[in-house]
This record gives sequence, C-alpha cells and structure tokens, in this order.
Amino acid sequence: MTRKDNAMDPRVIALGDELVKLHDSFRRRLAELRTPGSRPDLREHCLTFCEALHVHHAGEDDVLFPHLDGLHPELAGVLARLRREHRVVGRILARIRALLDGGDPEIAAELDRLAGELEAHLDYEEEQLVPLLNQMVEFPEGL
Repeated sequence: MTRKDNAMDPRVIALGDELVKLHDSFRRRLAELRTPGSRPDLREHCLTFCEALHVHHAGEDDVLFPHLDGLHPELAGVLARLRREHRVVGRILARIRALLDGGDPEIAAELDRLAGELEAHLDYEEEQLVPLLNQMVEFPEGL
C-alpha cells in the first residue's frame, strides 16, 4: 500500500511513532511486573506479557524486518543485531515461563535481567528504525 492509495491511514504516516507507543506499553507492563507485591496474580500477568512480547518480536522477524531488508540493504547489520537480541530476549522469556511453572522465587531476578536486555533492545531499535519507519510510504502485508 502506498500513501497515495490511502492518504489518511495514520499507520503509513507514523509507523515509527506507533512502534514507540507499543514499546512504551511493554516498558510499563514490565515495570508493573517488577514492582514487589504489586500483583497477586503475577503468574497470569507474566505469562500474558511474555506471550505479547513474543508475538511482537515474531511479527518483526517474520514481516517487518524482511520488508526492511528488501528496501534498505544498508540496514543488514542493524537488523541482524535486532534479530540476535530477539533470540536473547526469547531465551529469558522461556526461563521466566519455566520459573513461573515451578513457582521459583528467582522470578524477580529474571524479570530484572529481562528489563535490562529489553530496555537496551527497545532503545536501539527505536534509535535505528523510528525515523525510517516514519518516512515509509509502503508497509508489508500482515503488519
């Protein structure tokens, strides 16, 4: 789809801004999970958060990044780094799920570890991609 096909579609105009809003939502939700005693239903909220983050990263890996690969070959290094970071975050999410299933008290330490990795990842992704995404006039199907 191009801007002239649907000039009023705000996603076409500010896709990067939408990404930042989504990232900010992940940041807030993770901060809530890390607040001691804030959630009696920590397991449910953690699992929901882990799944949402996994789905988001899978969408980037499967749809957005291949689209950007085709449009901007100069981003190869940036996208490779982001994909590696997705795998690191994925391993931490798997560890958190396992700890939740076992009722392990180390969950707080893993949430802190996730926060460190995820914050660095989101900051880098925004720094590298938001200006480019906000200039896009085409976006991939399924995004």
